[in-house]
Amino acid sequence: MSLTGFAIAKEFAEAFQSFHVGEQLAEELATPINNAKSHPAALTTKKYGISKKEPLVACLSREHLLMKRNSFVHILKLIQLIIMALIAMTLLRTQMHKCSMEDGICGF
Repeated sequence: MSLTGFAIAKEFAEAFQSFHVGEQLAEELATPINNAKSHPAALTTKKYGISKKEPLVACLSREHLLMKRNSFVHILKLIQLIIMALIAMTLLRTQMHKCSMEDGICGF
């Protein structure tokens, strides 16, 4: 930054401070904050502004809205899943071992 740029910025800052808006801003910043007059909701006493439950409820309501908008897709996927489960149950049958002398695995 050149010296002329610094001089221009310094002159601009002095001109702003002498302007009525700059004087009013300086007055507001000079007065200390009175916490007794401020609204109690403005001062937080917790680390975070909201509880853990609120974002969870917001996410669940958003997902519910998205599921309602695309209900056809979700119903179709559910039917597809049920059909695939029925096919898998019928094709992949296995024989259960029975407790007999031939198996020889009875724990009695």
